[in-house]
Amino acid sequence: MTIENIALKRRLDLTLTYSNIISFAAVSIFLPYILSAIVMTFLAVYIILNKYTRQLIFIHKGSNLLKIFFGYVLIIPLLYKNWLGLLVGVGMIMAMTFGLFMRSVMTKELYERVLHLICIMSLTSAGYAIVEKLLNSLLDSRHSHRIASVFSHPNYFGTIVGTVIIICAYKLLTHQGNKIFYILVGLVNTVSIYLCKSMFVWMEVFIGVTVLLLMLKYYRLLLLWLSTAVAGGIAIFILKLPIIPRLSDMNVTISLREQIWALAVRQIKANPLFGHGFMSFSFIYDSSIKNNRIPHAHSIYLDMLMNFGIVGSMLFLWFLCKYYLSLFYTRIKENNTIITSLILAVSVAALVHGATDMTLLWIQTFPLFLIIVSGLGADEKNGRYHINADWFF
Repeated sequence: MTIENIALKRRLDLTLTYSNIISFAAVSIFLPYILSAIVMTFLAVYIILNKYTRQLIFIHKGSNLLKIFFGYVLIIPLLYKNWLGLLVGVGMIMAMTFGLFMRSVMTKELYERVLHLICIMSLTSAGYAIVEKLLNSLLDSRHSHRIASVFSHPNYFGTIVGTVIIICAYKLLTHQGNKIFYILVGLVNTVSIYLCKSMFVWMEVFIGVTVLLLMLKYYRLLLLWLSTAVAGGIAIFILKLPIIPRLSDMNVTISLREQIWALAVRQIKANPLFGHGFMSFSFIYDSSIKNNRIPHAHSIYLDMLMNFGIVGSMLFLWFLCKYYLSLFYTRIKENNTIITSLILAVSVAALVHGATDMTLLWIQTFPLFLIIVSGLGADEKNGRYHINADWFF
């Protein structure tokens, strides 16, 4: 049965239309993380249990590989009695099945409206962060706290706001909606980066916007953007202007990362083939460095090899290759595939940021990433059919 036939076969009831499921997920990203987990879990379980939505999960090229990978990430931690890794594996499976579902039902109209909704919701987390900053200043004015808003950790907050800024740039460059609104949202989220004091998010935003400008062929604007970045680099590293918070702590941060990476490499060499499941770093070492609890290897690449070994990593990377080959094929074959520009921008930014941290492995950051990459489904369809997209507001 084709994607078209499956998607058109059934529309859910007025409360849980396809579009509402995705919209609820987008809103829940900006709730306190415990509530986010509850909403995301409910939606994922519903999609898996409902016979109509379940048909929309494994219908994409390469998705059968994920079935093998899903079994792998459950069996390996079970063998080692890595219970936290098993729990995270279950959560990751639910999240990725949700992502496959979203890709199946996504349309261009729905995608752009969900992105707009995400921009609106980012203002709520920014407001929460500003209030948190004011309260911290009143209660303990001697310390400069990093703000986490509703995201448990400042680095998760930084990843969210960095992604929203890239979305705003995409909306502006593709001339969608009110320019003033997206400029305002971008500026507010820039303030949020200062509040969370995440150094690496600046690089994530720079890379993401650079890829956007390149993909959308704004070459003159790209030159201006790169020139501005060079000027900023001169101001920061030569003139020593304190533009980026905590930059003076970079040597300490990198030193800590190097110690973590050395431990990760040691374990990869000891067990290169199969890993120990999710959260292997915490499971194996169960220790802290300089009084900092270390839950993972602070690198997507090292963490993947620790968690899944060469065998599991190849399974997952094969699916990713299938996905991005489909993306490039769609971009070349179809006209007006601007959504692929945003997907590539966010993907490259995540890969660069992922070299130094694991911020995607969280109940709010990963769903946001999945919403964005599910946009490939809209460009694959390219208007050839329409799925009912009733909105709950």
